Amino acid sequence: MVELEKQQESSAPGRRRSDQAHQAILQATMDVLEQGGYRAMTIEAIAARAGVGKKTIYRWWPSKAAVALEALTVYAEAHAPFSDTGSLEGDLLAYFGYAFPVLQGKSGTVLSGLAAEAQLDPTFAREFQRVFIVPQKEALVALLQRDVQRGELTADTNLDVLADLIYGAKWYRFLLYPAPLDDAFAREIVALILRLKGRSAQDNSISGTI
Repeated sequence: MVELEKQQESSAPGRRRSDQAHQAILQATMDVLEQGGYRAMTIEAIAARAGVGKKTIYRWWPSKAAVALEALTVYAEAHAPFSDTGSLEGDLLAYFGYAFPVLQGKSGTVLSGLAAEAQLDPTFAREFQRVFIVPQKEALVALLQRDVQRGELTADTNLDVLADLIYGAKWYRFLLYPAPLDDAFAREIVALILRLKGRSAQDNSISGTI
C-alpha cells in the first residue's frame, strides 16, 4: 500500500507536466494558425511557441492536420454557441451571433485550412467529419429538438435537413461566396425559417379541417 502511494506521488508531477505540455501545444497551435494560416503552419513553429520538442508533438499526433483538428475541437467545445434562449428565433440568432464572428477569427482560419486538407486526404476527411463536423451538427440538431418540444417546430420537421440548410448557408458564404457573414444575413436566415415554419403550421391546420 505504501509502495503504491509512493508510485502515485512520483507519477503525479509527470502527469501534470504532460497535461500542461498538451494544453500548451493546443494553445500554441491556435496562435500559430491565427498568425499565418494552416498552410504556413509547421510543427517546428508550434514546438517553439509551446516550449516543447518536436518529438513530444509527434508522440501525440501523427501530423499537423491532426494537432490542428484537436486544437480546433477543444476551442469549439469551450465556446459552444448553443444557448437556450426560450424561443426558436432567439436560439438561432444567438447561434449565428456567435458563429459568424468566430468564422472570421482564428477558428475560421483553422477551419478553412482543414476543409482544404480534407479535400486532399480522404483519411483525414473522415477524421475531420467524425471529430468535428458530425458533433457540431448533432449539437445543432439538439438545439432544434428543444424547439420541437416547445411546439415551435412541428414533430414531423426533418431536423437533419433543417440543420443542413443552416450549416449550408453558413459554410457557403464562409468558404465560397464573397458576401458578409453578418447580423443582416443571420436575420434573413432566421426570418425565412420562421416563415416556412408558419406556412407549415398553416398547411397542417388546413389539412386537418378537410
